[in-house]
Amino acid sequence: MVLLGVLLVLLAAAAGVLLFAGTAQLTDTVDVEILGGTLSLPPLTLLVTGMVVISLFWLGWAILRSGLRRGKRRRVQAKEAAAAAEAQRVEDERRLKEEVAARDRQLMEERRLREEETAQLRQEADARGTEPVAPGTRDLADDHRAEAPASRPPAGETPRSRAEGTDPTV
Repeated sequence: MVLLGVLLVLLAAAAGVLLFAGTAQLTDTVDVEILGGTLSLPPLTLLVTGMVVISLFWLGWAILRSGLRRGKRRRVQAKEAAAAAEAQRVEDERRLKEEVAARDRQLMEERRLREEETAQLRQEADARGTEPVAPGTRDLADDHRAEAPASRPPAGETPRSRAEGTDPTV
């Protein structure tokens, strides 16, 4: 492609040199009507003006094509970026769902273990004939029996009345 482009540029340059040399010897003017007026130009000026106009046309065409290509490239990149962002969002969503599912499984396992422990404690309590005790607490009845004084105070007497020295029956 590059070789073809170089060949066409060289051919156009050679044709321009031949046309320039051929019109340099002409002395007759060429009349051109523009916007209701007549303009008399020598053939060499008309040739150079034509080259400038064609060059400007091709420059505009090249700028237009490069702008269209750049716009297409930007649209493709934006589409690829949107697709990548969507893929990332889907991957993040999948990962979060897996994390939630793993946490749910862990919580269900902990709950099952706690229920098994509670059931076992209830069975032990039923076997002893007492109320079940929640894990991590003490059975106050056992503590009370261990710390019970040898002698009991008389009925109706309270620690307060004993400290004040008053008789609760009066």
